[in-house]
Amino acid sequence: MRIAVCDDEKLIRDTIAERIKKLYPFYEILKYKNGEKLLEDTIESDIVFLDIQMDGMDGIETAKCLRKRNKKIILIFLTAWEEYVFQAFDVEAFHYLIKPLRKEKFYQVLEAAINKVEEIQGAMQKKREEKSILVKVGTSSQKIYLDEIIYAEIYNRKVTLYTITKNIEFYAKMSNLEQELGEDFVRPHRSYLVHLRYVSKYCATDITLENGTVILLAKQKYKEFVKRYMKYIKRIEEQV
Repeated sequence: MRIAVCDDEKLIRDTIAERIKKLYPFYEILKYKNGEKLLEDTIESDIVFLDIQMDGMDGIETAKCLRKRNKKIILIFLTAWEEYVFQAFDVEAFHYLIKPLRKEKFYQVLEAAINKVEEIQGAMQKKREEKSILVKVGTSSQKIYLDEIIYAEIYNRKVTLYTITKNIEFYAKMSNLEQELGEDFVRPHRSYLVHLRYVSKYCATDITLENGTVILLAKQKYKEFVKRYMKYIKRIEEQV
């Protein structure tokens, strides 16, 4: 479990970190003095304690950026003023804590957040076990979970799978891979296969993924892509 604490007051950062360590000594605690420092770090946290009022980028704007990168992240806001709490609903905050932090309330919210992360991770693990592919990399075979694949690219018969943790290269036919990956993946260009869950935006010529990668969208593929993407969005909304 990885927990981040972002607050411009060092005393608050240290207090929260100490309280977490007392109950959960093996958890990784990351501390940041402002939103910019938090967003600069590429390490993903499971839970973020986030001060609303900070110099520079405030907690709400920071949370919006975090939510774009990770829709499952647990956000807990810290504030000295209750009227700011209503802004937290816009970024799907899990909870909020009023300063000064009461120890009993803090531990209550922390425990609830940890239980929620474990619930999410358990559901993801179950889903991964159900949906994966086996690829031949050199002399060994690797199991790759479909929900971790962002996109695939082929060049000179070599496919590169870009996942949320690593890149994997192997030889394969893109048409075979397309069939194996299934309906959540679309081929917007002969050189690419894109996982629809990681699409951030698109236009007539390209697709931007959540990690910032821009993928070419062939003119003749545009209508098919839009149709598939809209169908995917509708299916996901129905599952919620």
